[in-house]
Amino acid sequence: MGMNIKDEQVHAMARELADRRGTSVTNAVRQALRAELNRCRTAAPGQEEAARREALHQLLSRCRDLPWPNQRSSSELQSELYDETGLPA
Repeated sequence: MGMNIKDEQVHAMARELADRRGTSVTNAVRQALRAELNRCRTAAPGQEEAARREALHQLLSRCRDLPWPNQRSSSELQSELYDETGLPA
């Protein structure tokens, strides 16, 4: 049973993955396909993007809630890095 993939870029990627993993091209492709199939099984179609979007929104919300040091803006903190002549302080 064989596959005939006629895309040189795909062959190059398979060889690179095999080299990085120290395995054969066949085994590298097998591992990559198995990992992708497992990833696809964990999320229903369309839900993966929604889950990533929700995780990103949660992260952004947490970042927005972080306090600025000494309640100063980023421009105020940045201005302290330089003296009145523009040289690093």
